Amino acid sequence: MLGAMAQAEVERIRERSEAGKAHRKAMGLVDVAPFGMRQVGGQLEPDREPFLSLLADRTVRSRAELLLKMIGILEEKLSFHAAWRHLGETYGVWRDRAGIQRLLINPALRGARVGRRCKTLAIATWADVIEGAGGEALVDPERHRALEARVRGMQARRSAPDKRRQHVLSGKVLCGHCGRKMGRYVRPGRNAPGTAAYRCLNEECNWRQAGSRRNSISESELFPAVFQAFADNADALAAAEEKQAQQQDDTAASQPEVKRLQAKRQQYLELMADGDAPELQSAVQVLDQQIAALMEAGTDWGLQGMPKLEAIRRGAAMNAGGLEMLQKLHTGEIQLGEEMVIQNPEPEDAVAAWWREESTYLTRLKWSEEQIKRTIYEDVPDGLREGGTPLNPDDYTWKANPRLQLIREVVEQLRVVEKAVVGVTLNV
Repeated sequence: MLGAMAQAEVERIRERSEAGKAHRKAMGLVDVAPFGMRQVGGQLEPDREPFLSLLADRTVRSRAELLLKMIGILEEKLSFHAAWRHLGETYGVWRDRAGIQRLLINPALRGARVGRRCKTLAIATWADVIEGAGGEALVDPERHRALEARVRGMQARRSAPDKRRQHVLSGKVLCGHCGRKMGRYVRPGRNAPGTAAYRCLNEECNWRQAGSRRNSISESELFPAVFQAFADNADALAAAEEKQAQQQDDTAASQPEVKRLQAKRQQYLELMADGDAPELQSAVQVLDQQIAALMEAGTDWGLQGMPKLEAIRRGAAMNAGGLEMLQKLHTGEIQLGEEMVIQNPEPEDAVAAWWREESTYLTRLKWSEEQIKRTIYEDVPDGLREGGTPLNPDDYTWKANPRLQLIREVVEQLRVVEKAVVGVTLNV
């Protein structure tokens, strides 16, 4: 329990605080002057008092100068993080990053009178802004309004639900120097949208040098490494697919519908063996097709991904037979009209050949930002709606690109050392 005198002192402090808040509310000013500004006579003005002295060039900096420099960095790179890091690494002034975001787009910097800020929103917004009524401007008002509008447009686009993207390599890129996960960010571009990259966020990474060197890599270099790993591990991927297909076959074979069709087929075969119903041959063929449709093996990755294993096997057998026949005709081993026995390739070999050929093709693509979007993230048609026209894309139903699922399931991690991929680990 506080004593009577202490309790009275607490009450006096609270009363002065409440009176100060009421006065600032009546004046329409923020509770605390932003960094780089100060309150004089109820108005804000740039704080040009000496703040720090740099030993390197023996010059004195004011808070207003530091703030102007950060605004220039924000205009150039459109990154609050870059402005925050410049203030800390260059001058040793480390401030709250969220506070830097609110600071740099605060209308008070352009001479506006700023009322209550809405603290319930993720981005800095103010309930009451009166342009030109807050005091001396640190930044040209037109320049600052244009910057704020540009920043808020970026924030709106980034937070819109239809623009959010679950990046397929997030959480899979590791710094080979310190072992920490690398974070994704977008490098700003002057005349075009920025390029995505991953960089090590560990401030204590043993390869990092503050202000000059950080382990990072462009996203356009990661996808070729992924598909090159697919090509190099084609045999292992094929074996994994065949194992998965066998498990699916076993599961399908235990379905009641499959067992019923197989029992019916067996009855027809027994009747045909006794010579009682030779006309059942067509019915047996229909049953074979129905059973095969229910037990078709393999994962279907869709139009732009992995097809059914049965389709790969059939295609490989046809290609192998045609190539073998042409080769023997060319060498004179057989003549036109002669019969030839073709040995179909093993199922795993056919699937491995598909993985190797498809992944090699993808590796050689020019992996620009547009290529990544089209090949990895762009939705693919799932089927034509009833009564739709095949030439009209709006008549199709769409599904997520199957390569998203493929990469998420197969790729375990990518290791980056000195801005280059040195290893890709696959989950096979």
